[in-house]
Amino acid sequence: MTATAATKPKRIRRSPAEARALILKAAQTRLKAVGPEGLQIKEIAAIAGVTHSTILHHFGSAEDLRVALAENMVEKLLDDILRVMDAGETVFPEDHSVLFRVFEVLTDDGNARLLAWTMLRGADLRAGEDTLMALFDKIHAGVVQAIRAAAGDMVVKDEVAERQARFIIYLVATTAVGDGIAGPYLARLIGLEGTEATKDFRDWFAARLF
Repeated sequence: MTATAATKPKRIRRSPAEARALILKAAQTRLKAVGPEGLQIKEIAAIAGVTHSTILHHFGSAEDLRVALAENMVEKLLDDILRVMDAGETVFPEDHSVLFRVFEVLTDDGNARLLAWTMLRGADLRAGEDTLMALFDKIHAGVVQAIRAAAGDMVVKDEVAERQARFIIYLVATTAVGDGIAGPYLARLIGLEGTEATKDFRDWFAARLF
């Protein structure tokens, strides 16, 4: 046996699903470090320990990989939110854990920048749209429930509560995306320090939703 043969790394055989998961994990690591503009195949391949051609085989191009990563983020967020909601005693947990999870996934992991990047380039993110709509229906019902609970003895008409719930969901989603894209920059300009722009703001924001 030659020295070259003895030192040649052993090829790891993975299923297509395992290979895609490995590549997406590496892409997520790269995204968190440098943002969507740094999602180049060469760097992702190095992190994942695979070849350039392997990534092209599973995703087609760097652009398709970005879209797949964005879709993977959405699916993960849906799963996380459903898990939080299903674990609670009410449809919409009073500790605002659903809200905080949305901010964590979009802001803390760099996913909001990827989502904005992907949408601005006109990519189709319809994968999982049925699941997303079903989740929004469930969240909407929970927010309506929270609105009625906050109103106490006051009577809130169905159409008023349902419209207000849609506005609250829209406000949370757009605030979280905006925070994920420009939050750190704006926090510096405004003078928010330490946890003021993260935990403190999220607590303050949650307390004013209902």
